[in-house]
Amino acid sequence: MIHCIVYSIFVRIAKNELKLGIVQRQSLKNSIVNYLGIGIGGLSTMFIYPLDWDLYGEIQFILSTSILLSSLFAMGSHTLVNKYFPYFKANKIKGFLSLLFIYSSVNILIVSILLFLFKEPFTTAISLGGFDVNKIERNLFVIFPLGILFVYFAILRAQSFNYARIVVPDVISNFSLKLLIPILVILSYFSIINDQQVGWILIIYNFLIIVLLLKYIHSLGGLDFKWNVIKKVAFGKHVEMIRYMIYGAMNHVGNILVYKIDIVMIGLLLSTTKVGYYSIFLFLSVVIEVPTKAIFQITGPIISKSFETNQLLEIRKLYKNSSINLYLIGVVLFSIIWLNINTFFTIMTNGEDLIIYKTVFLLLAFTKLVDMVTSINFHIISYSKYFRANTLFIAILAVSNILFNYYLINKYDIIGAALATGISMLLFNLMKTIFVFIQFKMHPFRKELLLLTLFLIGATLLPILFEGIFNSIFFSLIISIGFVILLIFVAFKLNISLELNNFIKKYRDKLINKK
Repeated sequence: MIHCIVYSIFVRIAKNELKLGIVQRQSLKNSIVNYLGIGIGGLSTMFIYPLDWDLYGEIQFILSTSILLSSLFAMGSHTLVNKYFPYFKANKIKGFLSLLFIYSSVNILIVSILLFLFKEPFTTAISLGGFDVNKIERNLFVIFPLGILFVYFAILRAQSFNYARIVVPDVISNFSLKLLIPILVILSYFSIINDQQVGWILIIYNFLIIVLLLKYIHSLGGLDFKWNVIKKVAFGKHVEMIRYMIYGAMNHVGNILVYKIDIVMIGLLLSTTKVGYYSIFLFLSVVIEVPTKAIFQITGPIISKSFETNQLLEIRKLYKNSSINLYLIGVVLFSIIWLNINTFFTIMTNGEDLIIYKTVFLLLAFTKLVDMVTSINFHIISYSKYFRANTLFIAILAVSNILFNYYLINKYDIIGAALATGISMLLFNLMKTIFVFIQFKMHPFRKELLLLTLFLIGATLLPILFEGIFNSIFFSLIISIGFVILLIFVAFKLNISLELNNFIKKYRDKLINKK
């Protein structure tokens, strides 16, 4: 149901704007892969990861730190892939991928030299802040090569998008990682492998990912390597690409600081066990925003085309429709998870370890819901002539997130990390929404959002006010099912979402016709 509603949001608006055949197929397949991944992640979260909180936290810390390092290594090189692919194709210049690999390799070399030269003052400075530098040094043999591999992975993944292929890269990388991590935890739990071997397996796994992506892109005809390409590209074009790359780097580094810094800082200020706890709640909150990713993957071209033809009315419709539909889906998913959170802990292996931290999920979930209700504001700015404003907003968000995390983690443990993320993202979305309103005289809000917010408040308060009832698996399931049915019924009767109503009427008519 969720995928159908999400997809119909933009199909109805974009049907005359794009040829959606391949996009529709890829979107549907990608959603199936995402939901399968969530299923595997959910089972692993409940029964496998809690077997060894420390190792699971260590893996998440290594991956997040490696991604942060890779953003410095890449210096925005992957942002060139989609931007300049049409130029190289139109001018029949061979060697596009090799040029990006050359840029990236030079970036990696320069950043590596700078990190080596300034290692001592840097480690001394962060040690004074109470960060445990030993955790980085102990895992540097994994973090450093992974940081490099992630650079080339990002380029190859973006290249597959140029051929409208998003499913296979997701299966090769994200989906396979969801299978690998629980396997590593199980093998370690039964003492078949140790922590160091886990690190080497992660390196080998990511190297194989690069190889598989190369083979896949070759099958698409997109493996374009000509090492003399530097001479074929005009000097002015090199300068233009490097400028764009640096601009992209600022956005990318800012994004990573926003979405990964909490895990890194928890690992450095607290422990990898706490990283494990936090990652569980992070996974649960990410489930809420899965529909958002599907929307953002497809709406970019629609917004870009609408700006090109000056059809601001189409953007305004998409803005409001995305907001109400995403918020409706978000409140439904939040209600299902939060009303059954105690059941989740009861069934979960070592779930009692997490009970005192369940506020973390509440804060992270609210953060996702704010992002959903403000919908596509980031994309509206990105595809407008004011696109540079996003860099400023991301920079403000990154700095505030680091400062809030440092202060609040030390004061409130992992609850502080979730609170820091919530405050930062609230400010970020507020700035973007106000900016879009000032520049384009449009906003995503409708009066129906107030009704959904009342349901959200109700879902939030029920387990708090009647905790004893929600300690029962049976009653929590019955109440959550009843609550969601009531929410959908009210939304249908009040015609809050045209997409929801069309979906329900379609299958209601089918059932009536069968009878």
